Amino acid sequence: MAEIGNYKHMKNVIGIIREGLSKKGEKRVAITPEYAKQIIEWGHRLIVQPAVNPKTGEIKRAFPDILYKRIGAEISEDISPADVIFGLKEIHHSRILPDKVYLLFSHTHKGQVKNRIMLKTFIDNKSTIIDYELITDEQNKRAITAFTYNAGYTGMVDSLWTLGKRLKIRGIHNPFEPILQSVEEEHLYKAKESFEHAAHKIITRGTPKKLPPMIVCFLGRGKTAKGAREMFDLLPHEDITIDRLQDVFENGSRNKLYALHISRDTIFRLNKNALHLKEKYDALTPGEKRSFYGKNPRYFESNLDKVLPYITVLMNCITWSPEYPRTITKSMMNSIYKNFQTLQVIGDITCDPNGSIEFSKEMWIDDPVFIYNPLTGNIKDGFEGKGIAVMAVTNLPCEFSADASTQFSENIYPFLKNIVSADYKSTIDESGLMPDIRRAVILWKGQFTERYKYMNDYLTQLAT
Repeated sequence: MAEIGNYKHMKNVIGIIREGLSKKGEKRVAITPEYAKQIIEWGHRLIVQPAVNPKTGEIKRAFPDILYKRIGAEISEDISPADVIFGLKEIHHSRILPDKVYLLFSHTHKGQVKNRIMLKTFIDNKSTIIDYELITDEQNKRAITAFTYNAGYTGMVDSLWTLGKRLKIRGIHNPFEPILQSVEEEHLYKAKESFEHAAHKIITRGTPKKLPPMIVCFLGRGKTAKGAREMFDLLPHEDITIDRLQDVFENGSRNKLYALHISRDTIFRLNKNALHLKEKYDALTPGEKRSFYGKNPRYFESNLDKVLPYITVLMNCITWSPEYPRTITKSMMNSIYKNFQTLQVIGDITCDPNGSIEFSKEMWIDDPVFIYNPLTGNIKDGFEGKGIAVMAVTNLPCEFSADASTQFSENIYPFLKNIVSADYKSTIDESGLMPDIRRAVILWKGQFTERYKYMNDYLTQLAT
């Protein structure tokens, strides 16, 4: 080992695991060959599990083994010599090795029930866990956001693919038919080419006359929404405000699309219990309104009953927690659908089952769409049936696995040398981990760090 600054530079053995079989279409990897080469140049031994699962023959990585072998990595099913192991998604508890450092999206810090057995196994195996989602700066801003943008890209592609298929089934030819599901396009640049073909058809042939002028509504202004807009903006369009909805619905052009992009202060309004606050609330700046909403969700309700009668596609790009109001309830959708059946597709990118969109559920790449009938409440998987098509794939970034992996590696690279070189044999205070990474350490040698000691309660709940 060597001294770097005031901490020891450890020659850790680094491992990159293959993602599990439980995630359909998952071919992403945390460290691409380009960045894996850096690890070897820094003097570390690197072991990479083969891309092909030996039991099923399924390819689970977008980058073939030969690319890792060429840069000096060992290709081995046995990852046990590694000290530090890079994965992405949750690991099945049977694959967890003792006394290792794991980097992954653990999805445990909010008490997610489905991952408590995995969490308990990490503890029993005296694991150190660094969660990518929790790598933040001093202002608590997330550093690793590549998959958030990719969810937006993929969600937009798959939502317009859904619209194209849905309309075609109804005998309505439309300009979205050239668009394929993202996993079929495989690469982002191919999807963009399909959007360019669709754009040409919109300009030359227009949108279907059997439908009103097409309005796409985007909820939220975060990175997911930015990714979705980056794709949508390849199409001919005009941005509108909520006060123009009815006019565009009745008189808009068919040679372009319309985008209604709204933030929380427009998505939600004060409810009847907060009318006494209206004058004070209306005087706030947009930033102050967002802050007030965050602190007082009980005073708000959805404003989308003013929007849903007029839009063709809804893109849900906002996160949700149970203490906040839903954007769409079953009763709201039932009431609107009796008189307006304009809404054709919901792209639920954030995919919170029974969450912000009350009737949403978790879907997968090989079965991405269900039809919700607001009048009966019935749900039917697939593209056929009366109602609204909901695209709610829970692992959207997998569909552009190579692009997403490259962007993820770019995100993690500023921290990579610190992570692979830290001293995990000592205490966390003596490890040499930079503050951004230390904030993401859930477990240290099987013990919750001070920041995450509240998670002991989740294990108590597991026991009961």
